[in-house]
Formats: sequence, structure tokens, C-alpha cells
Amino acid sequence: MNRMQRGTAPVVLGVLMTGGLLAAPLSAQEPAVGEPPPPLPPEGTPLVFVNTQVILPIAPGADSAQAAFQLVLNEFDLELQDRAAEIDSLLAAYRQQESLLDPAGREQKQQEILLKQQEAQARQQELNLESDRRRTELLAPILERVTAVIDEIRAERSYSIVLDLTESGVVAADAALDITPAVLERLGIAPDPSASTSGR
Repeated sequence: MNRMQRGTAPVVLGVLMTGGLLAAPLSAQEPAVGEPPPPLPPEGTPLVFVNTQVILPIAPGADSAQAAFQLVLNEFDLELQDRAAEIDSLLAAYRQQESLLDPAGREQKQQEILLKQQEAQARQQELNLESDRRRTELLAPILERVTAVIDEIRAERSYSIVLDLTESGVVAADAALDITPAVLERLGIAPDPSASTSGR
């Protein structure tokens, strides 16, 4: 049997990362009154691209989705912290009583603590999966709206293919083929002119 030696540190329970639902938003600004929409590639262009990494963090609904997701993470973090505190308390009590316990008593206490550690680790894995599910759930309506706008532009301009730079692995592309500004404009967001979306 594994023995807990005096001074052995408890299993460290890593709390869920408090990372964002989306990538950190690039700066954006309210659309300027009378400002012309950004130019689009010519109609019928076979291949154009969009950068959803720029769009999603500032898309309509992103702020509320991020706030809701942070509440979920906070709730999960608190649960894991409570479990870690319980294990710390059990370890502290065991170390105080260890010299008074017979071998069978020590073995029993050790097994109780190990069981709590295993339960906490299993629960952490469950919460990681649940956080992924909740992230997908919160992102779904935002992605649906952005995808619809991209497809509207594609159909209106008779583009054959729209690549997403975020997922395509493209290292660099001609900015003249970028429809990201047009997607942002149609969503009611004016992009920061100093922010590059083409990877160049």
C-alpha cells in the first residue's frame, strides 16, 4: 500500500482556467456616420477570405456571452477550491493524529484521503468537459449570425469560396481579398483601421 509520509504535500487541484470564451477582442469603434463601407473584392472572385478571430470577440452578443461564461467558470472554480480545502483539512487532521494511530488506523485514514483526491480529480475532468459544452452552447448563436452574414456577402457577390484565416493555416494573403471589414460593417461594427486582419 502507498504510505503518506509526514510532510507530504497534498495533491494540488488545478482550478479551471479563467480564460475567455473568445480570443481577446481587438479594438473596435462605433461606425462613423457617413463613412463609406469598406471595399469588397470584385464580384465573381473565386476565392476570398475572412478572419473570424477578429470578428467573434466584438460580434453582437459576445460581451454577454463572455460574462455568462465567466460566471460558469467562477462557479466551477469555487467547487474545486472547496474540494481542495476539504483535502487539506483531512491531511492536516491526519498528520496531527498519525502518531496516535495504529497501522490499521493510519491505513484507513490514508485511503480516505486518497479517495477524496481521486474524487476531486474525476470531478475536475467532468467540469472541464462541462465548461467546453457551455462554451459551445454560448457561442452557437454568435457563430450562427456571423456565418449567416458571411454567406450573405458570398451569395450577393458571387464568391465561390470563403476561407477562414483562423482555421485555414494561411500564413499571408492579399488584403484585397479580405471581406472581414465588410462582415464587421454589416454587423454594425467599425473595425480599427490600424488592426490588420489579413495576416500580412
